Amino acid sequence: MEAIYEPLNNSLQHVGSLMDAAEAHGLLCGLLCTSQAIEDDVLFKHVLGETAVEDGLATECQQQLWLVKNYTLEQLNSPNCEFMPLLPADDILLPERVQALGGWCEGFLYSLGLAEVKTEVLPDNAREFINDLVSISRIAPTDESEKNEQDYMQVIEYIKVGVMDLYEELTQMAE
Repeated sequence: MEAIYEPLNNSLQHVGSLMDAAEAHGLLCGLLCTSQAIEDDVLFKHVLGETAVEDGLATECQQQLWLVKNYTLEQLNSPNCEFMPLLPADDILLPERVQALGGWCEGFLYSLGLAEVKTEVLPDNAREFINDLVSISRIAPTDESEKNEQDYMQVIEYIKVGVMDLYEELTQMAE
């Protein structure tokens, strides 16, 4: 997924998107968790907004988002637990990656609101995960250290598992 982040992020910036790649992927993941039938125009409207430039770059950006959507859905449905949030590569400074992680969580939470997910009907572990995402979304960039790097990786692992569990839970509730 790291190889996807920079090109998508650049594309989103070029069209004047409301979101960066991390936040857009968070939104996408939340929408995939809450509904199997995401209309592409809904995704494009919330990620690109009304002010996005309408030209070949916008079409290319929409195609990239569509491919990321399909790829993410494959990850979520994989029996090998392949899901990974779309975040900057490990060679990017930790404060920038932490900031992107907060944005990813904001996008995910935003999509739950769009889908009007009733958290009170979710099991305790799903509600706890959503509350944890609220806290993570407020995360402040931190300094470079081995401990902070390890903490960052642990949070990523927690999010991976939490998203897959929530996806499974909401998919079963929808059936």
